[in-house]
Amino acid sequence: MSGLQLLAPLGLLGLLAVPLVVLLHMRHTTPLVRPVPTLRFWAAAQPEQTERTRLRRPPLSLLLLLHLLIVALIAVALARPAAARAWGNLGLRTEPRHLIVLLDGSTSMAAVDTASGRTRFEEARDRARERLAELREGDVATVLLLGTRTETLEATDAAALAALRDRLEDVAPPGGRADLNEALDLSKDLLLPGLEDRVLLISDGALSADPGVVAGVGAPIELARVGAGAGAASANLAITDLAARAAPGTPDQALLYVRLFNFADETVTAPVVLLADGIEAGRREETLAPGQAVELSWPAPPGTRDVTVAVEVDDALSADDTASLVLRQADEADLGLRVLLVSDTSTTLRRALEALAGAEVTVEPSDAPVTGATRDGYDLVVYENVAPPADALPNAPLLVVHPLPGDLFSSQGTMPRPTITHFRVQDPLLRGVDLAGVTFGETPVYALDGTQTELVGAEDGPLLFRGELQGRPLVVLAFDLAQSNLPSRVAFPILIGNIAATLAPSSLPAAIPLGDPLVYRPRAGTATVRVVPPEGEAVDLALAADGTAPGEPVDAASVDQDPAAGAAGNADRLREIAFADTGRPGEYRVTELDAAGAERGGGRFVVNAGHVTESDLRARAELPVVLATARAGAGGGSRTNLADLWPLLAAAALAALALEWLVLLVPRRVFGRRPFMGHRPAAVGHR
Repeated sequence: MSGLQLLAPLGLLGLLAVPLVVLLHMRHTTPLVRPVPTLRFWAAAQPEQTERTRLRRPPLSLLLLLHLLIVALIAVALARPAAARAWGNLGLRTEPRHLIVLLDGSTSMAAVDTASGRTRFEEARDRARERLAELREGDVATVLLLGTRTETLEATDAAALAALRDRLEDVAPPGGRADLNEALDLSKDLLLPGLEDRVLLISDGALSADPGVVAGVGAPIELARVGAGAGAASANLAITDLAARAAPGTPDQALLYVRLFNFADETVTAPVVLLADGIEAGRREETLAPGQAVELSWPAPPGTRDVTVAVEVDDALSADDTASLVLRQADEADLGLRVLLVSDTSTTLRRALEALAGAEVTVEPSDAPVTGATRDGYDLVVYENVAPPADALPNAPLLVVHPLPGDLFSSQGTMPRPTITHFRVQDPLLRGVDLAGVTFGETPVYALDGTQTELVGAEDGPLLFRGELQGRPLVVLAFDLAQSNLPSRVAFPILIGNIAATLAPSSLPAAIPLGDPLVYRPRAGTATVRVVPPEGEAVDLALAADGTAPGEPVDAASVDQDPAAGAAGNADRLREIAFADTGRPGEYRVTELDAAGAERGGGRFVVNAGHVTESDLRARAELPVVLATARAGAGGGSRTNLADLWPLLAAAALAALALEWLVLLVPRRVFGRRPFMGHRPAAVGHR
């Protein structure tokens, strides 16, 4: 019996009772009962001494064998035999167990390729409940539900284990992308001393693990596979990316970019359909070789608000057969970036503004009649080559490019061809902006007041500065874009993006990749941001009165060199909110609420299920090999892998004892004589 150990060897002293049992069976100590009519002639017929005792050979009887078996079983049970490997399944464990179940709830687990016709997650959920049912009193269970978010469930007693199994029966998968390495790191911190720690991963195997992380877990890891995982049953054609940008020369029209990926071992031909605001606007057929990805460009009809691209194919995962975008928010109160550009000749600046995510750019000529109220509905107002009206400034942040000198911007001369001599490296406006080799034409020398800070300067004056103008946030590009080479460089759209991100509330994106968090800055005065996921409950993200998240620390490393500018930049950064639960595909609704709970506006964004990781339903061949390298930590002894066999031996001893009673009782009932005519005969003992 390989792997057998005796945990209490002194219990074998009970085998000393074996010779005692044999000795007792060698003596005639039990008289035979014989019914006789009278005792009158008994003494004469039996003259031998009735009390004489003598030993005899040990009788080879069933009773003797049963007694010896009972003694042997009890003695061995007292020695607490414990067995490892396959023998351990026959007994009870010597130590309580801590089972950590890693239940994969990522998007790939929604595939339907199981023999039962259910999703992979439903199969995995039932498998987890079966393993939890094997635990007994004293065991501990921890379930980590993996996905975009990791949910932890625990049970420490029999009642809690039953409640945990019931809860798993109805739990929904969080979706998104599961980080197995992060879950294994967390499992390492959950190990309990004195318990037999084991990790069980229930997954379709479409995950990857770092061998270093696996080796550091400190507990054996078992992989329970669900789903087909390979072959034609797991073939999947997916839309892994959908993006849009403004069509050149047609700002009201979006140009779509679609990426299809064939995660199959055979060529697939399928129709691809474009839906604009729910109406079919185009159709084409695409053929993809095994493992091939193709990229399509597709113009959406002008004025389209929502687009959906669908591939008509029957595969294991239907969720990634469609992808959607929100090109325009539903109404003016929604969280789109509304930009007003006041310019007579701009083309390059307009294109840079239209490239901003979620931006809707309105262009007005400089001579358009305007009052302060007519331009208050915008998130950002941009003036190019004109001076903002001093008596009718819009109630919005301002970006002014090459303003004409006047009451608002006083000039002290001009710089013929200025060159950059200094700039603020750490300023957020210049993050990622490479100004090397940028040239400028004739530029006015603007005088700065106490609220304005020079960010990029030449020897005689500022080229880029920021500050305030009548209480409005302000950024000024002092040079003329038409006389500079900056618009033709990559740095220009980056600079415009930084300026828009600093001055205006960030707009909601058209779509977010599966599992990526939503990060945006609410408008000033917002106290709560409410996010409603598809088919879910609303989540309220509260902001403190100063716009920061409650209890959120200020990161000193992010403060600008200029104390005043640094405080403003840090406040903008802290006003960003992040919503990470984006594992379920569909449309999410965002609403901003003020301190009284009144709605101030809202918007929507889409999460698409297609992803190069989650849409690949094929199992990773290396995953079982890597997980098999996990071993118990140094604190785990050999006993943690053993199982007690004494309950089985004790049960066998009881069974043998019951058989002995049957052997003693059955003959009496079968062969015993009945008294005749009601006369009770005398009973004598005869040796």
